Amino acid sequence: MALLKSLIIASEKAGNIARICRQSKHLFELLVQEKEDAESNPRFVQDFKTLADVLIQEMVKYEIGQQFPILKNQIKGEENNSFCNKLGEVINVKIQEHANETAELLEIVLNGDSNAAKLLAEEVHRNIKLEDVNLCSTVLPESDEHEYGDVGIWIDPIDSTAEYINGKELVEESGIHVNGLGCVTVLIGVYNKADGTPVMGIVNQPFSELKEDKWHGCCHWGLIGHTTSACCNCKFSTVPKNIVCISSSEDQSVKDKLKANGFTLVEAAGAGYKMLTVITGLSDAYVLSKGTTFKWDTCGPQAILKSLGGDVTNFEDAVKNCKMPVTYINDMESGDEIKVVKYCNAEGIIAYKDELILKSIIEAVKEQ
Repeated sequence: MALLKSLIIASEKAGNIARICRQSKHLFELLVQEKEDAESNPRFVQDFKTLADVLIQEMVKYEIGQQFPILKNQIKGEENNSFCNKLGEVINVKIQEHANETAELLEIVLNGDSNAAKLLAEEVHRNIKLEDVNLCSTVLPESDEHEYGDVGIWIDPIDSTAEYINGKELVEESGIHVNGLGCVTVLIGVYNKADGTPVMGIVNQPFSELKEDKWHGCCHWGLIGHTTSACCNCKFSTVPKNIVCISSSEDQSVKDKLKANGFTLVEAAGAGYKMLTVITGLSDAYVLSKGTTFKWDTCGPQAILKSLGGDVTNFEDAVKNCKMPVTYINDMESGDEIKVVKYCNAEGIIAYKDELILKSIIEAVKEQ
């Protein structure tokens, strides 16, 4: 259970960083400062939302690397950790051993903003316990059942950054967040390096519920063992609703085919969130015909779906009536640059929890 527990705690710390950037007046002013140059604060870091992304990514890498040194060079994320501040100084964002040292480094990145640096460093180094996490189930399996040297980890520190900045909430009558902070997720996926299959997943929703003007999160997890699988024991609906989540950019022909076969379509933001709606039963599937998701988007949610009996399959193969689950290549070595095209799910995806739903979707969209 050690790695699963550690990843859950790291995801909650990530959620805390995401929340404080939204709830601290000082940090939020930096977060929304992406305006015309004439309007921006001259002390504003080049891209504060990306700094929040990078800080979360580096925090997870640091925390897990400290506890599991064998995994240190097998933890990858979407972001590059190099920043150039207003003085032209290039700084690599790395978590230091002590909070004051991390604050000193962040102060350089933040062009001397000691207040923001201290607030962020405090969250990075805050001690989080498992009981601090709002888990759908606190009963975790006793063993991860995986050799740590045999796995790799993908992180998406803040999925749906546009909604993270805008925060304009809109909830559809089905309960699905169309946009806003509810669509923001922290995604951590563990995969087997030998065959590329996802084996462990965390989806942390930092802005799950607003109580008395304060956001609270919720964490979902799934684990695939050698002989068994386990997942968060959430009491979600298992009754099909014939609801399919799609992207706002989905092809009209795909939408027409799904509608013609009785599916109700809901456009929602965030790849991670759309897959979370499938996990929780708010929707029956997430269909995307385009190559606009990446390995860091899908690895964590796919592991949870697999633990529930579902999966994520390639869309292009599905329309040819051939089910091919998304897999995760492992050809990155320490120091490699993330090649965006290389790690794109170029064939599109279908995320599902019920094989019968998948068959219905394939029947609807397959090539004639």
